[in-house]
Amino acid sequence: MINSNRNNKKELNQKKMTEIKKLTKISLVILSIVYFIFGILLVFLTEIFVGGLTGWTNPLSPRNFGGILFLGAILAIVLLRKKEWEEIKIPFAFLFSFFIMTIPIELIVTIVYSSTLPAEAISQTILNEIIMCSLFSLGIVSYLKQRS
Repeated sequence: MINSNRNNKKELNQKKMTEIKKLTKISLVILSIVYFIFGILLVFLTEIFVGGLTGWTNPLSPRNFGGILFLGAILAIVLLRKKEWEEIKIPFAFLFSFFIMTIPIELIVTIVYSSTLPAEAISQTILNEIIMCSLFSLGIVSYLKQRS
């Protein structure tokens, strides 16, 4: 009796497992590439990437953020190796929820300091916002498609 209950629970758990869809894998690949590129820009090419921006008094701040992006890229690559959605659901949501605060903060900072920022900083921020909104939208769509 006990063994049959255990077998039934295992069968139920196996039935609940769903395979990771192609869109989810594509979104992880794109996210890891973008995180890796921005990680390189912020860690190794900080003076080139944010050198023209005024107000950067702490040279470690962009490098710390770049390091976080490197870790996010590594996490996305690790998630690509998993086979089941249930194994990656929470880390996947974490990778894309990063944009929930980053998008409005960068937008607010740009609006507040727009009078003191050079044109290249504003155009860079606009490009960053477009990239982040696109990635966030891709994450939401793939998460919703994966759940259905």
